Amino acid sequence: MNGPGHKFALAFFGGVIVAWLALMFVLVRKAALPPEANGIMLAVFDPSISEAAAVTAIAAAGGNVVKQSGLAFAWVVQSDEQGLAGRMRAKGAIGVYRELPISPALMGCLAVVDAKVDNVLTQ
Repeated sequence: MNGPGHKFALAFFGGVIVAWLALMFVLVRKAALPPEANGIMLAVFDPSISEAAAVTAIAAAGGNVVKQSGLAFAWVVQSDEQGLAGRMRAKGAIGVYRELPISPALMGCLAVVDAKVDNVLTQ
């Protein structure tokens, strides 16, 4: 089990995982919406937020809940009023993103990491 074939397989697997994470990180960063955006979007809150607090924040920002992503802290929201993305951030969303070709649940996890990295880079 410790032959060179196993070491290569482990290194290859590790490389694939690192490349996939890097690609997902780039996709999440590019999917972030500017403050003036409106329409349908994924709003991601801190994972410790309750469902009630998230819905209250969405309503306070003038958004309508389309559906929950499967995670209590990530919601698909919608509004035709200009600036929903900025208002969502002002009401506590750590990230607001356009629709992506990945599941909202996965997007929510990556968005939390993105927000933490963004905080480190801006300090």
